[in-house]
Amino acid sequence: MIDARRIAVTTGLVVAASVSSAWAQDAEDFAMSQLRLSTEPSIAGGCARMARVTDDSLKDLRRKVVRAGGNTAVLSFTGDNLSMIIADVYRCQPAARRPPNVPPPPLGSPPPPPPPSNSPGPSPGPTQQPPPPPAGPPPPPPPTR
Repeated sequence: MIDARRIAVTTGLVVAASVSSAWAQDAEDFAMSQLRLSTEPSIAGGCARMARVTDDSLKDLRRKVVRAGGNTAVLSFTGDNLSMIIADVYRCQPAARRPPNVPPPPLGSPPPPPPPSNSPGPSPGPTQQPPPPPAGPPPPPPPTR
């Protein structure tokens, strides 16, 4: 006789292993989608160097970079074998994210702040006097109800 409990435990372990494998694959796919690759070394400025990996397949190279703990790689090639890709792997701090509909800030210094809202124009200085009231009699008061 087969123990039903043993079958249930075995089935549970198989399901858990496959789900955990799927989660690990999703995490690796996400990390590979966030990976930055460049031939420009300045992209890794201020980042921690993790490793150097090589491969002749870009897909496999990306996987190796992620498994080495990197999120940025500087690519290079040897002179005698151009099919072999060399990647210096770096771990960089993630850039601050802004929503996709917000443009980047303009270059240069910011404009001066606006004048205070309680005075529409420049405030009179110690040598300036406020303008005189208009000539003529004052207007009548508003009617009361």
